[in-house]
Amino acid sequence: MRMAWLLLALLGSASTDASRAASLQKLTWGNPDQPWGTRRPVTEADRAAIARYRAGQHGKPAFATDFTAAAALSSQWLMQSDDYLKSCRRPENVVATPAGLQLQTRTATGCRAQWSTGFIISRQHFAYGFFEATIKIADTDGLNNAFWLVTEDHFEIDVCELHYPNIDRMTLHDNNKIDGKFPIAVGFDSRFAENFARDFHDFGVLWTATDIVFEVDGEPVAAIRTSGSIKGAADIRLSSALMDYAGKIPANPAGHAMSVRSLRVYPL
Repeated sequence: MRMAWLLLALLGSASTDASRAASLQKLTWGNPDQPWGTRRPVTEADRAAIARYRAGQHGKPAFATDFTAAAALSSQWLMQSDDYLKSCRRPENVVATPAGLQLQTRTATGCRAQWSTGFIISRQHFAYGFFEATIKIADTDGLNNAFWLVTEDHFEIDVCELHYPNIDRMTLHDNNKIDGKFPIAVGFDSRFAENFARDFHDFGVLWTATDIVFEVDGEPVAAIRTSGSIKGAADIRLSSALMDYAGKIPANPAGHAMSVRSLRVYPL
């Protein structure tokens, strides 16, 4: 009964209320094309494919969670620790609540950084499919609210890097070619009409052997043609982190949290 209820709840969460569906205002074709990833326009076929996944027409998800159970969170995810950004990231900031996952921002202890945030990686790896999370970002500048995939052949698919109040950055990185500089990337910068800290919104990616299609609240907004360059299965990552890239960091960011109400993965 628990699994049946969870499946129905997660399928329902993928049907965004039209009153809170995000409206794209601006899309910039940010980083330049690469041999392993070229930007392309969104098509009607993209819209139809994503609509079918969100309607549950491809059957049950390969993985689904509402993040309400601490035991499931511990068994399904690896809690990460690091200390190289403007916040360290610590397991105690990853909290399962009755409303879902919280990646909390706190005053740090035992870190080089003054503040600490949260970061988890899925224990399970997934091949091509449709990945979607329902997220509400922290209501503060300077915090990177991130949902991304990292493949076994070292590509990074940033489903969304969300910055207060309405910025969504969607990027593909080739982490095989890190040379001491920022990894080579191709992707998009977008602005929406909505404040992503006020309501939950769905952020997802349809990842196939040939293409990556990014969507927000069921509407495809950007696409990259990979033409078979990515072959490895991927883990799933959720993180909050203070960084200048996400805007001006406030004097005291403690108490602000990234929230994730659900996550679902459908195989192709």
